[in-house]
Amino acid sequence: MYYIFDTQSWESFPARILNTADSQSLWWDDGESFEHPPVEPIKGVLKPYKEDHPSMSRELGAYYYDSSIPFFRDDLLQALQEAGVDNLDVYEAELTDPDTGEVHTNFKAINILGLVAAADMAKSEAIVHDGIPLVDVSFNKLVLDPTKTHDFLLFRSAENNGTILIHESVKKHLENKGFNKLSFYELDKAAI
Repeated sequence: MYYIFDTQSWESFPARILNTADSQSLWWDDGESFEHPPVEPIKGVLKPYKEDHPSMSRELGAYYYDSSIPFFRDDLLQALQEAGVDNLDVYEAELTDPDTGEVHTNFKAINILGLVAAADMAKSEAIVHDGIPLVDVSFNKLVLDPTKTHDFLLFRSAENNGTILIHESVKKHLENKGFNKLSFYELDKAAI
């Protein structure tokens, strides 16, 4: 069983929010290694802190996801690797707090290798925007064909490459390690 792997729910667990990240004009969401790796560190900037913002606190999250670049805190990355996730290209990263100028270096920018076409389109509820069921399909209900996941523990959906899927065994490992503020959405209950 797989889940959609997402950042913490800011409404339930307020934290600092990522504002921008420098992709260096690379495609971080195509599931392939870079022909020319990025210049490290990959830089990101947090949103300015607003005390009255209901989704913000001074706490840093374990996982940030700019439009295409996932940033994993070092302890989250270690826990994923302990759970057997081995398809990650890892790059040094810096997240800067614009309020204080503090630079957080305990994060890595992650290129997830594996763009997997595992959706069972006949059983899913989907909108195929351009007639091709790849990259930008919208799902009201995603059903995976387990014979097509290739036993990946963490991968990007080829049908919607902004969606990261995580195996239940990894989810349980993360929860056992105390990562209780991350979001894991059931495929038949989340629209993507």
